[in-house]
Amino acid sequence: KKCYTILTSGFPSAKKWKYITEIPDTSAPAEKNKKRKGDEPEKVYSVMESIDDKLLHLAVHLSFVCSLRAGETAGIEANTIDFHDRSLWIKHQIQRVSDKALSVIPSNEIIFVFPKQKSDAKSSLILKGPKTEGSYRKYYLTTPLLKEIKERLEQIGQNKEFFGEYHDYGLLICQPDGRPFDPKSFDKKFKEYQNAAHIENGDQIEFQGLRKSGQMHKVRITKNNYQLVAESAGQSP
Repeated sequence: KKCYTILTSGFPSAKKWKYITEIPDTSAPAEKNKKRKGDEPEKVYSVMESIDDKLLHLAVHLSFVCSLRAGETAGIEANTIDFHDRSLWIKHQIQRVSDKALSVIPSNEIIFVFPKQKSDAKSSLILKGPKTEGSYRKYYLTTPLLKEIKERLEQIGQNKEFFGEYHDYGLLICQPDGRPFDPKSFDKKFKEYQNAAHIENGDQIEFQGLRKSGQMHKVRITKNNYQLVAESAGQSP
């Protein structure tokens, strides 16, 4: 649909410049939008209560409370968390890109390219700025989430002592040796958990659906203040 819109907007100029003799008589392709599902907060917290994987639990908790995209969740840096102010800054995101795409992305858009975990991999994880300028934002944390983050930082400290070679990229959610997670792995792990918990496919949500769930909840508690809720999550109202 986007390609169609771009191409057809150029046809009048193409005819004027005599690249074509007639403007093609075409109709736009059907556009099918699949709406992402969200859940009530009670259901999200009920699901969280039964998640044993501490990292997945923290990722789900952060995504719901702070309305984060998967890449933003993976890119949270420990030094952006202020326990006195009870807040964190969303400054970066992690994204997987192919080697071909990496070669053409402007260097000023890439903050860091993580080393490949497999030498024959044809893609890399990169740390880059947020999706839009408005996505750079500050979020205030709930008491339970602050407590969980403190426990996570303590675990990171233990991991640094345990692993002889710890890859310290300053990430809050990372593998035991400090290496980053592919954001897509959150969706895979969350789906695996829902399957193991015998949640029917029709009742399951994607990891990204946690962001929508949080936004829906905030719309209700702010009495439909869409502008405030959207801005707090780096979205357009």
